Amino acid sequence: MKYSKILIAALVLPVALLSCKPTDEQIQKWVENNPDKILKVLMEYQQKQQADQQPKAEDVKANSAALFENAESPSAGTGSIKIAYFFDFNCGHCARQSETIKAVLAKTNKVQVIYKNLPVLGPSSVLAARAALAAHQQGKYFDFYTEAFKIREKNPDTLKAIAKKIKLDVAKWEKDMDSEAVNKEISHVQELAQKMKINGTPALAIAPDMIMPGRVDQLMEIVESIKQ
Repeated sequence: MKYSKILIAALVLPVALLSCKPTDEQIQKWVENNPDKILKVLMEYQQKQQADQQPKAEDVKANSAALFENAESPSAGTGSIKIAYFFDFNCGHCARQSETIKAVLAKTNKVQVIYKNLPVLGPSSVLAARAALAAHQQGKYFDFYTEAFKIREKNPDTLKAIAKKIKLDVAKWEKDMDSEAVNKEISHVQELAQKMKINGTPALAIAPDMIMPGRVDQLMEIVESIKQ
């Protein structure tokens, strides 16, 4: 196992305090006699690095307006418990999460869900997000959203078939996919995710200060536990 001299020198601080400078021989001997201490420090350092890259409660508070009050993001429900949902149409866990959210919305009127299209799984994810947001320009976001999760391949032909199925103005829909409104919403969510350190989907933020990276199957229980 190889370690940098700077790291080793820091780990052999007791040796350094007893001499002006630890020699290579002293460092080598200390390493050989204390492998468990080195591994412990390295694991703690790795855990700290990972924790620093995770979204935190303070990130929800700092970005509250962008998460919960952006008028351009599609939303469902009118309740006082606000949930921002980051998802990708190609994400299997998002498909499950979306069903859980649908069930919560059907069961309670206490919730408002704000949908944040975050395409992280490649070009077809970006295409699907743009297609859904273009449908939003005609007031049919959730019709498109529901159908998009039903299909495996997201490509121009399959997405256009959805547009026809839900009776969009297809010519307008195709034009709107690259419209200023859609570009603005895509950029808004990408910038927000970066600020929030959200690197994958699904992710849920609940006002005022809850953040849950990954799928949340017990969402109804969480909603019921929130005191208002």
